[in-house]
Amino acid sequence: MALTQVAASIGERAGTLLSADNSRPERHIIIDTLRQAAPLMGLKATVIATLDAMLSCLPPKRQHNTVFASNATLAFRRNGISDRTIRRHAAILQELGLLVRRDSSNRKRFSKRNVVEGTALRFGFDLTPLFQRFSELAELAAQAVRENDQIAYVKAKIRAAANDILQTEPDNIDAIIAIRTLRRKLSLAECDSLLAGLDIEAVEAEQPCEDVVAGEVKMSGNDGQNVRHHHNSNKEHIDTKEHHSPKTRPSPQRAIPLSVPEILSACPEAAQFSLTPVKTMSDVVLHARTLAPMLGIDSRNYQDAQEQLGIEGTALTVWAIMQFHEKVQKVGAYFRSITSGRNSAGFVPEQLIRRLSQAQPQPI
Repeated sequence: MALTQVAASIGERAGTLLSADNSRPERHIIIDTLRQAAPLMGLKATVIATLDAMLSCLPPKRQHNTVFASNATLAFRRNGISDRTIRRHAAILQELGLLVRRDSSNRKRFSKRNVVEGTALRFGFDLTPLFQRFSELAELAAQAVRENDQIAYVKAKIRAAANDILQTEPDNIDAIIAIRTLRRKLSLAECDSLLAGLDIEAVEAEQPCEDVVAGEVKMSGNDGQNVRHHHNSNKEHIDTKEHHSPKTRPSPQRAIPLSVPEILSACPEAAQFSLTPVKTMSDVVLHARTLAPMLGIDSRNYQDAQEQLGIEGTALTVWAIMQFHEKVQKVGAYFRSITSGRNSAGFVPEQLIRRLSQAQPQPI
């Protein structure tokens, strides 16, 4: 992958690029990222499942990214789909620039080495483009998450506006149609058009948000000053085994603020995925929102975490998990558990970062 590593000096990058041969995202991270980015790519779940089957055929330690498995093997790993479907999905993936199909003369997939020259011919599905474009896919995934959040916000605005109209005009056709239309899956443009069709200028509940200014996160001086909005509704999202509500959750030990260099030093795995210099806490937060869908953390759980830990605390948690995610079977569930679930009592993200810092090899 064309991702630049974090150099020793803060904000600078080394000249050497990570290649697909020496640094590949894990299979579940790739698939979760594609699922998040799918709406913007026009990628269906069935095609992603076929790509997942291809990835499962790649050995962990390899010098290439070529899938040699036959269509029969891929079909078996896809629960028996047809050979024709495999070919169609491969064509879609090639059209999207996620793989290159290299066919041999007899259409079989194999590798032939030249021991003398140290070269090899590989015929099969080459997934190198997928790994090379992973940073781009992560950006698309983050964009899709932001767009989904915006759609949810506009829908809430439409519902509030329509209900406000119906209180004074119970038979208002526009308001009734608007509420019924919300049952369908809508794009952001459709939501904006629906809102514009309502005879109301603004929703009274809409107010400026102190922690967001002009599309950017406004950071507080320390974690104790972060604004934490607590929201309860009829469909409250809770942990199934144990739930600590925001009002009863024990307050964690007050944490000593971390500097950006400390975060970069403790979490090099997360830092290497940043294509721009990470110099401020705002950069840390924005990068965490890009990493979250890569790790399988959905926007709802991320929002719940922010209500409990604050904006900075949630970002630090994502950075920390990225450092040891390969040891966690289900990252999304683990994140929810320690941030807003049954294991959240007493959890302090800064302490986790410091433990990771102590675990890093010390320079000689």
